[in-house]
Amino acid sequence: MLRQFDMDMKYGPCLGMTRLQRWERARDMGLNPPKDIERLLRGDGGDGGDGRVGVECLWGGRV
Repeated sequence: MLRQFDMDMKYGPCLGMTRLQRWERARDMGLNPPKDIERLLRGDGGDGGDGRVGVECLWGGRV
């Protein structure tokens, strides 16, 4: 799910910011990013996991 969010360019570029910053920017711009992504990034995924996900996008540290 996070990889799909990273690859979806309708939410803008993902380099130079965390996934949560990108999600918030997309929300502020009225792009309606998925609420599921926000819950995962804030640690409230509801999936029984420990709430830890990578904060950097798929390309973080690679480009």
